[in-house]
Amino acid sequence: MSDGDQQRMFLEEPGEVSPPKPGLYLGTSGWSYADWEGTVYTPKLPAGARLSEYVGRGGFAAVEIDSTFYGTPRPRTVSKWREVAPGGFRFAAKFPQEITHEKQLVGCRAAADYFVATMSELGDKLGPLLIQLPPYFDAANRENLEAFLDELPEGPRYAVEVRHKSWTEPDALGSLTDLLTERNVALTLVDYPSMPRLEVATADFLYIRWLGDRREFPDNHTAPKRDRSDDLRWWSNLTRNFLEERNGRGEVFAFANNHYQNHSPSTVQQFLELYRGVEG
Repeated sequence: MSDGDQQRMFLEEPGEVSPPKPGLYLGTSGWSYADWEGTVYTPKLPAGARLSEYVGRGGFAAVEIDSTFYGTPRPRTVSKWREVAPGGFRFAAKFPQEITHEKQLVGCRAAADYFVATMSELGDKLGPLLIQLPPYFDAANRENLEAFLDELPEGPRYAVEVRHKSWTEPDALGSLTDLLTERNVALTLVDYPSMPRLEVATADFLYIRWLGDRREFPDNHTAPKRDRSDDLRWWSNLTRNFLEERNGRGEVFAFANNHYQNHSPSTVQQFLELYRGVEG
């Protein structure tokens, strides 16, 4: 059976999906990993059919599109994603590296507008759009970030991830928090070796990324190889507190990378089990 045939079979009944807890959108960073065959995907499943199986997994109500970092996808590709995903599903996506890393947010309004317009083809299945800043983009570039945010199209939700420690100095962090809060842009909360853990909420939603170190788990992402129970329990408490404080009016988007424990689907499942345990 061809990839197209597999997709069409799924498109007949995309169905509906709900987050495991109201407002809690969990998923992985990317979905097209051959290493997941046998754990997430049927062995020898065509690459084009992986999204169809991904969106059918319990607990996965979202995914972070990693491929958009390498370039804005074709509109027809985005339309296919929308058709494959069930109602209630959410796609988050990274801004292209041309905007964030190469041009460092300067002189790229047309490219940013095109990216946002293309991803908006997802309609009500569009989650936050992530502005992942490079590790050399320090707090001295605050004005560039402010100008970029002020020119972004209205409508989508945005999240900003910083990777230079200068942003975590008290004055810089306070300034960044004010900047993002005024625009309802989320400061991305990361579990990443070179950055401290932050607990700052700057929007009516949280955007969390469990990243890890790619040097620790460079390949063979077939099963978890590191116990992160304590870390995930900390994140489950943070998440629960945020949602409870907002009394049903907030949302959390949390995505696991393979480099966090070597198998991001297992990270998501473990987090959900811990979250439910905390509630109980």
